[in-house]
Amino acid sequence: MNDDTKLQRLFHLLRLSGAAMIVAAGGTFLVQSWDETGDVNRYLALLGLTALLPCVAYLCGIRFREGRSARVLVLTFLTLVPIHAGVLGGFVLSQFGAATTALGPVAQWVAPTRTGAIALVAAAAAVLVPLTWGAFRVLARPHAGLLTAASAGAHALLLVPDRSVQAATLAVIPVLATAGWCTFRIKPETRESKLAVAFLFAPAVVIAARQVLFYDVSSAFWAAILAACAMGLFQLGRRSGDTTVERVAIVPTMLASAALLIDFAPLQQVSPSSICLAYGWTVAMACLVFASCSGRSSGFFIRAAVALNAFTTATTLIAVPGPLPALQAIALGIGLSSFGFVRGHRVALYPGIALAGFGFVVEVSHAIETFEPSGWLALAGSGVVLVALSAWLERRARVVRSADRSAKVSEAAAARLP
Repeated sequence: MNDDTKLQRLFHLLRLSGAAMIVAAGGTFLVQSWDETGDVNRYLALLGLTALLPCVAYLCGIRFREGRSARVLVLTFLTLVPIHAGVLGGFVLSQFGAATTALGPVAQWVAPTRTGAIALVAAAAAVLVPLTWGAFRVLARPHAGLLTAASAGAHALLLVPDRSVQAATLAVIPVLATAGWCTFRIKPETRESKLAVAFLFAPAVVIAARQVLFYDVSSAFWAAILAACAMGLFQLGRRSGDTTVERVAIVPTMLASAALLIDFAPLQQVSPSSICLAYGWTVAMACLVFASCSGRSSGFFIRAAVALNAFTTATTLIAVPGPLPALQAIALGIGLSSFGFVRGHRVALYPGIALAGFGFVVEVSHAIETFEPSGWLALAGSGVVLVALSAWLERRARVVRSADRSAKVSEAAAARLP
């Protein structure tokens, strides 16, 4: 390593260290209690420090012609913007929200009046929005307007004076959706543009952290976040061409489905077996959506949906035998065995036969033991549907074969013509 390389690495390390110190200093405003200084003065000091960063960045880039230091300062400025939104959200909450004792004194920001809270938000917007636009001009010049509008809208959700878990969930979803849409619209290629788009996700992180640290959370809240992670991983894998990342999306999908069903009110009165089956259906629908959107991993997601539903069905039949899981086992088993028979896959053929047979035995046993229409009527209805489906498929197969023969005859006739 020559001396120039060592110096460049040293300068890079110094820049990163300085940026970390600035962010740490700004972060102390969120939790530090300054007894001798009011909350408004504390925030104005933070606003002044933040506004100073683009000025220094301009000096480094224009005066010293050092673009790297200027970009580091611009990125540092964008890192401080969510801190401002969090503090302003505290001011708005103190005047427009419900009183709460969940927060400690170090995390409370109290505006003197409602007019004062509105004035602080207006003053901060007047300073930060133009500077944010300038920062995005440096990082992603063609998309500065779009990124500024998306950032302003996302940070505005931090000002909502409602700390309920429903409000937090409804705030996180549009932030993540907007950030994802901007990512696919802009398609960032350079490192600076990628970082600029990544900052759009920061408000969602602040909302989630604030809710977890100081307020109540629910399973639906985690379900929304996990579902967003699943979609993000899937899209990232699609764009990068990495099938591993694309397929890993099934993990947060399964977790999100479980978290969603825990809080789903209509399922609170149903049996555990129905909840287990509903879990398999929910994950299967998500996997089928992924399969329809993916060319490389469609087979993987279809196999995952079938395997998960087969497992949940068999587990439910063993733990709590009933007509609904038995019918699902019959349907899945017939589908698997049919696929294995046509394609010659024994891995699908024999498990399909076993699953269908197991479900058939459980369904017949239920119809014998319980004198109710749910058993024998479902069994008879399923048989009628299966026979009718076979007839329809056979008819379609004849039509396809007839069309193929006609096409071959036409080709042969055309070939004999001079």
